[in-house]
Amino acid sequence: MLWAFILLNSFCLYGSAFDILVYAPRMMQSHVYFTARIANVLAARGHKVTVIDNIFRYDVDNELSPDIHQILTVEPSPEVTKLLNTGSLPTILWNSKASPEEQKAIMEGLGHVHRLQCAHLIENSTLIPKLQEMKFDFAIHEVFDSCGVGILEVIGVQKTVIVSSTGPMDVVPITLGVSDTLNTPCKPYKREIFKKFLFQLFYQTTTQDAIVSPLFKKKYGLKKSSGDIMRQANLLFYNIHEGSDGMRMRGRRSYDIGGIAFKEQNNLTTEYQNLLSDPRPKVLVSFGTAATSSHMPRNLKTSLLKAMKQMNDVLFIWKYESDDDFTKAEEMTSNVVFKKFMPQTDLLASGKISLFITHCGQNSLLEAFHAGVRVLAVPLFGDQHRNAKLAEENGLIEVLPKKDIETSSKIVEAVRNGLLRNEKIERNLIQVSSLLQNAKKNAENLLISTIESTYSVDPPPDFSKFPKNYHPNILIVLIDSALAMLFGLIAFVIFKLLRKNIQ
Repeated sequence: MLWAFILLNSFCLYGSAFDILVYAPRMMQSHVYFTARIANVLAARGHKVTVIDNIFRYDVDNELSPDIHQILTVEPSPEVTKLLNTGSLPTILWNSKASPEEQKAIMEGLGHVHRLQCAHLIENSTLIPKLQEMKFDFAIHEVFDSCGVGILEVIGVQKTVIVSSTGPMDVVPITLGVSDTLNTPCKPYKREIFKKFLFQLFYQTTTQDAIVSPLFKKKYGLKKSSGDIMRQANLLFYNIHEGSDGMRMRGRRSYDIGGIAFKEQNNLTTEYQNLLSDPRPKVLVSFGTAATSSHMPRNLKTSLLKAMKQMNDVLFIWKYESDDDFTKAEEMTSNVVFKKFMPQTDLLASGKISLFITHCGQNSLLEAFHAGVRVLAVPLFGDQHRNAKLAEENGLIEVLPKKDIETSSKIVEAVRNGLLRNEKIERNLIQVSSLLQNAKKNAENLLISTIESTYSVDPPPDFSKFPKNYHPNILIVLIDSALAMLFGLIAFVIFKLLRKNIQ
C-alpha cells in the first residue's frame, strides 16, 4: 500500500491526473494488446483513462484492466462480421506473395474492412456525439486505423499520442519527419526491400485516408487529411527494442517501448507440464491471429504435417484454431499436439521449448527473444517481412520462406537446422535476451515519464514544425531517372565521338 501511495502521488511533480482517451480498434490481437497495455499502465498510474473499444472481432480479447475508468463499446458492423466470418482475409494472407503488387492488394483488403467499420461507427453509433460532450487532456490512437484520427479531430482533441505496434515501416515517420528513411536502417533497407516491405504499409495508410476521410467530410465537414491531423501529434511510441531492432536515426519526440506488451507469466496447467516433460525436443508452432493455421491452404497444411510426422523424435505443439476434418483425421498422430489456444508466453518462458515456428509478428518475436528461444520465421505479410529481415541480418533467427512449406523436405531441413547448435545465433540470443529482461519495466517508466512531462506544459511540443520526408520510392525513381539520363548522355557523347573518328 505504501508503494502504491508513493507511485500515485509522485506525478504531482507534473500536475494532477490526466483525462485520457484511447482509441483501440479490436482487429488483430498483437495490435490490440499493445494499445491495451499502454492504457492499462496509465490507468494503474492513477490517470483517468477512457477507451473506445471499436470491435471488429469478438474472438480477439481487448485485455483491458479493471483500472480503466470507462469503456465505450462500438459493436461490429454486420458487413464486417459477415466478411470476417467467411475466412477470406486469412486465406488471402496465406495465399499472398512478398511482392509490391500482392502486398498492395492485401492493404486494399484491410483498408476496405476498416472503411466498413468506420462508416458503421459514423452512421449508426452515438459514440461521436457522446464524446463531443466530454473533455480530455489528450488522446492516444493506434496508427493503423485512420478512423480514430478522424474521430479525435471531429471531437476537438488536438493533443494526441501516436502508437504503433510495429516498427517504423509506415507513413508515420515520413509524414512527421522524425527520421531520414533512406538511412534507417541502411543494411536491410536496400532498394528492393523498400519496394517490397515499406511501400505496402505506406499504401495501407494512404488508402485508408482516401476512403475514410470522405466519410468524415460528408458527415462533419472535416477537410484535413489524416497526415495533416497526425502532424498535430505530440509523441510517437513504437513497439520495438533497440537491442533486437536495426540501427537507425532517432527521431525527436519518438520513443521505443518494445517490451511493454510482455505478459505476466502464469503457472502452466498439468496438461502442459506433462507435455513439457516429454524428453523429445519441443517445437512450438503458431502463425498468429490474422493468418490462422486453420485457414492455411490445404496443400501447405498437408506438407507441414507430413514433415512433422517424419520427425517422430520431435514433439510439435501446433496452435490450430478449429476442430475440422484435418485435425480429426490426424488426432492419433503421436508427435503432433493440436491446440485451439495455447499460453504462448508461458510456454516460451518455460525453458523447455527448443524452437519456435512463427509468422514473425513483433510481439511474438520479442517474446521469443526475451525467453532466449530459437526462432524459425515464416513471414506472411506486412511488417512480418521487415521483422524477419532485420532479425536474420542481426544473426538472431533463421527464415523459412512460405513457398518452401509446399515441400516437406525443406521443412524438415529447416527444423533440423533450427534444432542444431548454432553458436553465433545462441550467443546473439543470450545477449539480446539479457537486454530485454528489464524491458517491460523500463518501457513502462519511459511511457509514464515522457507523457507526464510532455503534457505538464501548455502547449506541448508537436511534430507540425518538423519538415516532411519524401517516400523512398519517389526518391528512388528520381535517382533512377537521373542515372538513366546521365548514362544516356554519356552513351550519346561516346557515340558522337566514335562516329566523328570513323569519318
